[in-house]
Amino acid sequence: MTEVFDAGFAADPWPTLARLRAEGGVHRIRTPDGPSAWLVTRYRDVRAGLLDDRLSTNVRRAGTDDYRGFTVPPSLLAFLLTEPADHARLRGIVTGELSPRRLAEWTRLAPTLVDSLLRELDSGTEVDLVEQLAVPLPAAVLGELLGLGEAERERLLDWANSTLLPAATPPRARDTLDTMRAIITATTEQARAVRADTLLGRLVAAHDDTGSPTADELAGLLFYLLFVWYEVLVDLIAGSVLTLLGRPDQLHILRTATEKHSAVDELLRYLSPQVLAGPRFAITDLTIGGHTIRAGQTVLLCLASANRDPETFDRPDELDLRRAPHAQLDLGYGPHSCLGNALVRTLAGTALDYLFTRWPGTTLTVDARDIAWRSGFRHRGPFTLPVELG
Repeated sequence: MTEVFDAGFAADPWPTLARLRAEGGVHRIRTPDGPSAWLVTRYRDVRAGLLDDRLSTNVRRAGTDDYRGFTVPPSLLAFLLTEPADHARLRGIVTGELSPRRLAEWTRLAPTLVDSLLRELDSGTEVDLVEQLAVPLPAAVLGELLGLGEAERERLLDWANSTLLPAATPPRARDTLDTMRAIITATTEQARAVRADTLLGRLVAAHDDTGSPTADELAGLLFYLLFVWYEVLVDLIAGSVLTLLGRPDQLHILRTATEKHSAVDELLRYLSPQVLAGPRFAITDLTIGGHTIRAGQTVLLCLASANRDPETFDRPDELDLRRAPHAQLDLGYGPHSCLGNALVRTLAGTALDYLFTRWPGTTLTVDARDIAWRSGFRHRGPFTLPVELG
């Protein structure tokens, strides 16, 4: 049984992943929680797995012995437990809200949100950018996107601070499920009372008026929108700032680029803040990389390893913000790819542009090697990012 996710993995997973690709690419591993799973590391196998309908995200397809992910009430998993037709219907509801027209509105709004978090800071200020920017930004965005009331915004930010910032014994996301459910209930009740023309208001009105989405589907959509992609954006912003501060040539490319999306794509590939796609469960016996996966066994598709596979990417271990967009699997691929994909790119690009335009001389106040990385097993990002703005 292979042990992969040790204490140092989050900060530097690349030697381990390179070894696993070289040693066949598919390995039986022990997860940090104990149960076993299959880990798939080569690009061609990961991409194929993301499209393989024999691998289901529905935990009801899981066997009894392998890793199943942390236990979430079925009502919050409605988005992942649906049949393909219903899944496509629910994705359509959200992707319609993230249309190019609405994303253009977010491109205009995002600088204002970033400015609201940083405007009081002066050059020469020492600040932790994880605490000051990366963690509160998604809460501010979700507050505007969903139309949350002030109390609900504060509760969401309190959840993020307690879960994602350093503490003596920081709780894991699974340990805050009661808080998540309370936030979902409060946001739904507030939207029902206000009946505003916001994403959340429209979802609640559709449920009340037509029954679609159902109550469980509505709760599942809100669980996804409020919590699932939150950590990815935090880790992408923090990891990008840390990486660019150590690479002045790449920072110059970012600052002079007329559009930031391709640069953010490369940062997503290089950093891979989402290390693993959500667990897949084999619904029949199948073969991946010469290994037989039995029905009910769990498959973990490693996006981080796929994004550094030299069979697919030239110079995969180098950050090159001029790299042409390629086939990276940064936030997944196919029908279960991250719904917040375009929004994450827009917000990360805006945050980086604002920070390095206003304070181009920003420097780390500690050695980069001394920064601890937080690992949620499936995610990775700097715990803290102490800098002096300049």
